[in-house]
Amino acid sequence: MINTPLEGNFWFRRAVEKDKTAIWEIIKQAKAQMKSLGSKQWNNDYPSLAIIEKDIKNCEGMVISDGDSIVVYGVLSFEEEHTYEQIKNKWSNHLPYLTVHRLAVNDKYKRRGFALKFMEQAQKEALKQGVTNFRIDTNYDNDYMLRIFGKMGFKYVGEVTYRGGQVRKAFEKTIKPESSFIGFGDFTLRELIFDDAVSIFHGINKYREDMRQWLPFVDNIQKLSDEQAVIEKFLMVSYPIRNLTFVIEQGDDLCGMIGIANSDFINDRIEIGYWLFPPYRGKGVMTNTVRYLCKWLFNSRPVNRIQIKCSKDNTASNAVPLRLGFQYEGTEREGQLLASGKYTDLNVYSLLKTDAIK
Repeated sequence: MINTPLEGNFWFRRAVEKDKTAIWEIIKQAKAQMKSLGSKQWNNDYPSLAIIEKDIKNCEGMVISDGDSIVVYGVLSFEEEHTYEQIKNKWSNHLPYLTVHRLAVNDKYKRRGFALKFMEQAQKEALKQGVTNFRIDTNYDNDYMLRIFGKMGFKYVGEVTYRGGQVRKAFEKTIKPESSFIGFGDFTLRELIFDDAVSIFHGINKYREDMRQWLPFVDNIQKLSDEQAVIEKFLMVSYPIRNLTFVIEQGDDLCGMIGIANSDFINDRIEIGYWLFPPYRGKGVMTNTVRYLCKWLFNSRPVNRIQIKCSKDNTASNAVPLRLGFQYEGTEREGQLLASGKYTDLNVYSLLKTDAIK
């Protein structure tokens, strides 16, 4: 149940049946304002009370409330909007997305930024579900919403036509997850998004010969669309079972990646893998990143065992678990096929929740 406190005495929560009358009054206020401004965004038939009732029943209707007063009403939907298929080749990707419909603000609270607060909170709810796409549309004459889209960084995609011939402008943006400082220099960790494909591909292309020695996947990334396809496939996995992957950044520069693999949810164990672009190696970046991630996993996830595998000849990679107190468990013989066409043995390291990480 979504019930999130905001600044002041305001709450962001799901609409319930008892809110229906107040919501309908807000919708009527919005219709009256649009009519006075000559806007064709809504009309006498849309949205109807029946539509609002359906929103609430489907648990898609959301409000910002102040005690018993409803401040804002809107719909958060993660269902596919079939109208958007009209411009399917113009969207940046094919990933799941959030959209907001029927956004309206109580006349008593207008010009106080509550529509923007609603949209920002909607983004946070999307991230909780691992959704980083935000698509939305509005009428060409809805200057208020168009200004909000501009403030939030939406990009125009194209026009869509709803039943009845109403043409609307469609927009999209990527919701960027928050970054976390790893406690070392100014390096941060952030969940991977589709837009990262550009930086990852450019780095791989620049350092291809160096990276392919230990990272066989590099040879499969020959163009930007290859990396985009990899990220798209990864982000299509349902968030509860997704193997989270993070980018390591220094300011706006992407330095490398670290991620979870081979999750075993039954036995509370996972494996992590990592790599850095050459300019960031040998500075303690990866050691501190792995330390931070391990602590986060043990403290916030049902994880009891973390495993790392390194090619026996990759000295730098092996040094990371050894510095952090991982125990060497043995060798997985010829566990990985390298780009050279040769198999390499993998050293296996583990850290338990009860172990002391260095």
